[in-house]
Amino acid sequence: MAIPKPIKQSEIVARAITEQIVNQRLLEGTRLDNEKTMLDTFRVGRSTLREALRLLESRGLLTIRAGRDGGPVVRQPQPADLGEALTLLMQYQDVPFSKLFEARQALEPMLARMAALNMDAATLERLRLINRDIAQNVGDREVFRYRNFEFHQVIAAAAGSPVLELLTSMLESVADGLAFGAVAGDFTQEHRIGAIRAHERIIRALTEKDPDAAEDEMRRHLDEGNSAWLRAYRDLPPHPWVGSSTASGRSL
Repeated sequence: MAIPKPIKQSEIVARAITEQIVNQRLLEGTRLDNEKTMLDTFRVGRSTLREALRLLESRGLLTIRAGRDGGPVVRQPQPADLGEALTLLMQYQDVPFSKLFEARQALEPMLARMAALNMDAATLERLRLINRDIAQNVGDREVFRYRNFEFHQVIAAAAGSPVLELLTSMLESVADGLAFGAVAGDFTQEHRIGAIRAHERIIRALTEKDPDAAEDEMRRHLDEGNSAWLRAYRDLPPHPWVGSSTASGRSL
């Protein structure tokens, strides 16, 4: 059995700074203490402190601003940060891109079922407004991408499971075709119209608080989306990981 490596001093400092941010509920954009103060607080060398700050920056918890008035600033971690780590794992384990869709198709129908049991009038109205915006801008590719992502996120949040909500956000961030330079294809207006109709069916099931129908309609919607994605990006290799950029957090 491998002997665990001792925790580096920089990791200990990074964890202490994380606890400070969480315990004090520091908001995004909050500037942390300057280097001199932090050196006195943690009683470590400059190189150890800077390594700890780089660790937190790589994890998405800080932004290091340059210049005289720069320094560490609190950042709100995003699901796409986890998506980048998942992308690397999939790359090194040679996982086919299609497996992302399998994961989404297993997770999101379950979230729709849970959301049907928790649905309220305000959330339903928000879903209707999102879908109405997509319909009124059906020819606008970017509106579709942003608002479709939001539609799925609202349902995930309504499920009442923060962990599952985070997982589905992460999967959607990685599944974005643009994250792999897939710029040759695009979704047709016919697909966007089909998505609008699928959203209407999902909203109807949620309005009726019918978990079976909500689950079935979400699964049907994802099956249709998967087929559309494969048509749009049919030239993309099954393992499009080499040279991929970071995930951008958009849904299919």
